[in-house]
Amino acid sequence: MQKIIKTQKGGFNFYQKDQDIDYWQVIDDYIHGRIVSKDLGSGNIDRSVAMLNIDGRHLIIKCEKERDKRLEKRLMRMISGPYYSRLLHRLVKAQNQGCMITNDIYFIAEKVKCRESVETWIIAEFVEGRVLTELEDITPYYFEIETIINQLHAYGLSSNDIHAGNFVLTDNGLKVIDLSDYGNLTICKVNDLIALKRFYGIEPTKKSLIYRLIMFRDNFRHWSRKMRGKKTRL
Repeated sequence: MQKIIKTQKGGFNFYQKDQDIDYWQVIDDYIHGRIVSKDLGSGNIDRSVAMLNIDGRHLIIKCEKERDKRLEKRLMRMISGPYYSRLLHRLVKAQNQGCMITNDIYFIAEKVKCRESVETWIIAEFVEGRVLTELEDITPYYFEIETIINQLHAYGLSSNDIHAGNFVLTDNGLKVIDLSDYGNLTICKVNDLIALKRFYGIEPTKKSLIYRLIMFRDNFRHWSRKMRGKKTRL
């Protein structure tokens, strides 16, 4: 059974699955350029993503400083608490139940103020394989995508950001990466089902009341914007 060890250092709360590696030292080496890395780009000055090479092993390192300053978003974060440490606990619980369909997370460091993480470092597994965006035709993988998302939901997790770039074709089949199920998990799961329908034409087998309400809201927004001559994503 995997367990999470929590420690504190330098104003950060550490959450770690493996004591054999000093991940904070890895972060310090990365910051000061003492370790081989490749910037993967994030498109956001408050977020960085890179791939590290440690003794021939590839890892992903992320730094998150982005915070939505809208009052309702801040209140939600204060109520729910830091996201990534909660994600790690849910991921370990799922892995202890046999979940092997998403990338692993090894280490989280969170600097918390008023229950908000103002700086978060994540070290995670780099999944070897081909990202689906590299393929010309991904329709043969639609059923596997649907199956993985349904399994993810059964384990108490959600992608909440379904697109071809978050699926990697490995020697053992597809894996979903970069989970971002912030907020209410039920709504995140519904967002997954809506994305499956919108992008891949996959109808959910069950349509809950929450699903129908969100679909009604999205359709209303679509037609409202269309009538006003504005662009819409539907």
